[in-house]
Amino acid sequence: MIAIEAQTKVVPRNFSGSVEHSGPETALRIEQSVAFMAQHLDRPLQVATLAARANISPSHFFALFKRRIGSAPMDYFTRLRMQRACGLLEGTSLSVKEIASKLGYDDPFYFSRVFKSVNRVAPSDYRVAQREMAGKTGNDRETLNFSRETKEATLSRRVQFA
Repeated sequence: MIAIEAQTKVVPRNFSGSVEHSGPETALRIEQSVAFMAQHLDRPLQVATLAARANISPSHFFALFKRRIGSAPMDYFTRLRMQRACGLLEGTSLSVKEIASKLGYDDPFYFSRVFKSVNRVAPSDYRVAQREMAGKTGNDRETLNFSRETKEATLSRRVQFA
């Protein structure tokens, strides 16, 4: 009897008697969800899918995710996708339609609206602005350093989710 009790894991319960999801195990589940999101930017995800992977109810997952990360799961996922879109716009010559498809958006016009709502500029205008900035900064070392600082500040504002 004592051996069985020693092997049994005590699960913390709250006042209502239900299992309490907090602490390092829950933090790990949320971090795994974030990693899963980052690996699956090419397809739409639902909170229910993420919650099932974390073995938590969707409503509780939503609350835990928001508490841990600082934004709702789908808002965070959308921002990750748009961050990836920025990278593709800067580093490739893919069309906006191709980038939308790579990120799992069937409708490039919807993708453009989402991109603009997150970045406050249309994808094509973002690409033009990035190319202009790269062209101007190539000539002057001081301008290059300023441009990098400005770009890093812009990226850090874009990446902040809280």
